[in-house]
Amino acid sequence: MNRSKVPFYFVLYLIVLVELFAVIIERDSTELELQARLNEYATIQDSIVSLYSLPILLDVKEETDWQISGRDSANVLISISNLHTPEEKAGVKYYINPYEEGNYYNVVVDKKTGNGNFYFKTNKKGSFNFDVYCKLIRQLPRYLPDIIIDGISTKIGSNYESKSDTVSFKIKTRRGQQSFDKPGRG
Repeated sequence: MNRSKVPFYFVLYLIVLVELFAVIIERDSTELELQARLNEYATIQDSIVSLYSLPILLDVKEETDWQISGRDSANVLISISNLHTPEEKAGVKYYINPYEEGNYYNVVVDKKTGNGNFYFKTNKKGSFNFDVYCKLIRQLPRYLPDIIIDGISTKIGSNYESKSDTVSFKIKTRRGQQSFDKPGRG
């Protein structure tokens, strides 16, 4: 009877060893998959950080000619680039320098693109110089997984203020010619 118990325990011992090896191999493959996924997250984080480290660029037509009229105002498009989320585009704030008395201007932001429409109105003939820059709070995309957002937040912060470059532009104004009747009309 002793002889039949030994092979049974030996077989049971072999089964336990095989199961242990299976668990060890599964653990190692899971660790490799986890490490590969963490490396993928780090790559995504680095690419997003590099996108957000690009400067915000403004582009404005350098010189605009405008004929003064009673009702219209000059309109200059301020294009912006290197914005990535709708929240950033909607949160752009433009700043114009300098302000001269007697001239009126306003910047209206397109909330979908972040571009600005600069409107200028004056009654004076001449050349008017402006400098424009913008500020905004950089915001990460909401669709990113929390692990990626946490990694990015540790590197650059979750919401940080960014300022664009300053761009100069000029508006030259002139008065329209008056139309006169021809002499001799009756």
